[in-house]
Amino acid sequence: MLQFRQIQAFHSIMDIGTVTGAARRLGISQPGVSNLIASLEHTLGFTLFNRINGRLTPTPEAYRLAESTEPAINGFDRVIEQATAIRALDRGRLEIAALPELSMQFLPNVVRDFLQEKPDINISFQTRSSVKVQELVSNHMIEIGVAEGPIEHENLVAEMFSYECFFVLPANHRLAHKTLISPRDLHGEPLITLGSAHMTYHRLREIFSARDCVWNDRCQARLFHSALAFAQRQLGSALVDPFTIDSQPMENIRVVRFDPPVAYDIAVIWPRDKPVSILGKAFIDCLLAQMELARQNFMDPGFLAKSC
Repeated sequence: MLQFRQIQAFHSIMDIGTVTGAARRLGISQPGVSNLIASLEHTLGFTLFNRINGRLTPTPEAYRLAESTEPAINGFDRVIEQATAIRALDRGRLEIAALPELSMQFLPNVVRDFLQEKPDINISFQTRSSVKVQELVSNHMIEIGVAEGPIEHENLVAEMFSYECFFVLPANHRLAHKTLISPRDLHGEPLITLGSAHMTYHRLREIFSARDCVWNDRCQARLFHSALAFAQRQLGSALVDPFTIDSQPMENIRVVRFDPPVAYDIAVIWPRDKPVSILGKAFIDCLLAQMELARQNFMDPGFLAKSC
C-alpha cells in the first residue's frame, strides 16, 4: 500500500533533484530517503530512478508519476497550513449571539481586541433577546451566547456574572444631588421599569414591598436603553444596568447607587452536548476575563463619577 511519506520523498527528489536536498526538506537522513524510494518502487513494481555516475536519474515512468503527485503534495501542504493556522487561532469563524445591552459597545470592543492581528477570522454576530440567544446556542445554531439569567436549557454550560444596577434620575430631579438613594426616597415617585417579565422588576418591587413603599411604575420598557431615554426625557427614574450606562451618552441625567443593591444576572453560554472549537474556547476565555474586569470596574467609585 502506498504511504504518503513515500510520495513526499519521491516528489522532493523530483523537485530538488538530489537525495541530499530531499532529506533536508523532509528533515530525515539521506539513507531514510533512499529507503522510502526503494519501498515505493517495490510497491509500484517499476523503477523510478537509475543511478548514473553516483546521481539518481528519473526514469520516464517517474516523470509520468510526478504529474500526479504535484496536486496531492500541494493539497497536503494546504491541509498542514490550515491545521497550523487553526492551532495558532489565525483562521476560523466565530459565531456569537448576545442580548442588546452588551451588543452596543462592550462585546464589539471584546471582539475587536480578540481579532487584532487575526485578519483571516470571520465573525457572525447577532443581537437577539436572551430567550432567543439561549435557543440558538441550545440548538447549535450559534457557538457562543451572552444572555440574561436564568438559563432555561439543560444542555447549556453557563458562566454567570451578577452586576449591580444603578438608578438614573433626570438632572433636575429633587434627588439628583445624592450619591445613594433608598426605596424610601422613591416612595410614590414615578418609575420606569423593564416590565413584569424582567428579573430587575421583581427584585425592585420586592424591595419596595418589604419596606412598605408605594410602587408607581409609570412607564414600562423592553430595554434598559429605552428606560434610560425615558429618564432623560423626565418621565421618571429608572433602574439601569451598568453596561448601558457605560455605553450611552449621559446628557441630562444623574447616576446614583441604590440601597439595597439590585443585581442583574448575565451568563456566557455554550453547548454542553457539542465540543467547542479551539477558537471558540479561546474567545470564551477572553470574554470571561473581560466580564469579570467589567464587574470590578463597575464597582469602583470612579465609575459613577465618570458616568455623570
